[in-house]
This record gives sequence, structure tokens and C-alpha cells, in this order.
Amino acid sequence: MAIYADHPFALIPTPSSNKHKDPTLGKPDLFDSLASDMALAHNMLIRALNSIYLQAPHITTPSDEKAFCRYILTFHRFLHIHHTNEESDFFPSLETMAGEKGVMDVNVQQHQAFEKGVKEFREYVEGVSSGKERYDGERVVSMIDVFGGLLVKHLTEEIGTLEALRRFGEERMGQVMRKADQEAERSMREMGLSGIAWAWSHIDTQFEDGLWASWPPAPAPVKFLTSTMLWRVYGSMVKFGACDKHGNMKPLFAVPKDGS
Repeated sequence: MAIYADHPFALIPTPSSNKHKDPTLGKPDLFDSLASDMALAHNMLIRALNSIYLQAPHITTPSDEKAFCRYILTFHRFLHIHHTNEESDFFPSLETMAGEKGVMDVNVQQHQAFEKGVKEFREYVEGVSSGKERYDGERVVSMIDVFGGLLVKHLTEEIGTLEALRRFGEERMGQVMRKADQEAERSMREMGLSGIAWAWSHIDTQFEDGLWASWPPAPAPVKFLTSTMLWRVYGSMVKFGACDKHGNMKPLFAVPKDGS
């Protein structure tokens, strides 16, 4: 039986999807689009977290240990860049547009709730990567048990916070998508080529019945180069990802042969 990165942590439904399924709810608006884009980005992190959790106990060779550590540390880099940029620029910009200081504070506080567990997780994996620690897949799982629920709770609840910005109106918040796009571009530049390849391995084009098949809105040449050249260059790392180079969820690489 094939095992996919759709558990144990649940993916986040996008606010736009319900309106596409039920036209009587109206068309998705600016705030649905903002929150849906964020949900899709957060789902990349959740798919990665699931992939780490499910595969960690079944990494058995030294070469896979090294590659898996790179995979985990790239997950951490994505998470760190995403939340650092939110706190330093994106959230303050939202507060300025809204004209209400502190409107995003609950999300910053949630960052702090799982920060210690994530830091200890990163330090352990860095230790394994440098040869100072012995790889232990069960330890990886137990460390995720400490912070994983808090992290996913935050990733899920932030979508509701963004939807709630609707109370400030589209006239005041009209530039929010432009700002979100700028932040996404900035984050991917900071991730570098290996990070782009890693991110690509967590984009499911069939999610919500293919509604997001063209997401993210990157130029076609960039998508082509990522799924060809970068996929080959970073193959030892992206093989642990949740999705194949075509954007389809794939059976995970390091799992029991019988699926148990």
C-alpha cells in the first residue's frame, strides 16, 4: 500500500474552494484570494512535515541520512524565512493598510509558541548533518510530536485571521495581494535554487480537484527549468518530497515496503 504525505497533519482547505463549489456563495473576493494563497503556501510546509514524520524512522543508509538531513534543514529554512518576513515586513504592512496596530499580533504570538521546539529540532538535525549526533528516526518523530501540532494549528488559524481583514474593506486593503506577491518573491530569492527545488516537491497541482493547477503564478520557463534541471541537480533531496516533478502527490520514498 502506497503512503502519501497527506497525514498525520491535515492540509488546509482554501477559502476560495467553497465558493467555486457553490456559486450561490458568490465569487471569491480579494480576501479569499489572499487567504487561499497563504493556505497553499502553508500546505507546502504541512506536506513537508508529514513527509519528514512518516519517512524518518525508515531512513537506513548513511547517504540517505545526509540527504534527508538536507531535506529537513531546507524545510526549516523555508519555515524560518516565511515567518521572519511575515514579522518584519508583511504583517506590519497589513497593519498599516488596516490602520489598526496589533491586528496580526495573535499570529506572532503563535510563532513564539512553537519556536523553542523547532529550534531544538533544527539543532539536532544540524548535529546529525555535521557528524556530532547519531541519526535516530524515532527521535525525529518524537521532536515533531512536541511542536508539530502547535505549528499546524498556527498555519491553519492564520488563514482565518487573513479572511477577517475583510472588515477593513477592499478600498483600504486594495494593495494586499501586490504586497503578498512581493513577499513570496522575496522569500523564494532567499531560498535559493535548492530551496526552489525543495518547494516544487511540495506543490500538488491536483489539490482541491485541480483548482490550483497553475499555482504558483511563476513564469513558464521558471517552472520548466525547476522541473527539469533543478530536479536533477537536487534529486537526492527532492526524492523525499511529497510530490513528483509534474505536481502530483507521489508515494513517499522511505516507507515500509508493505505500507505498514
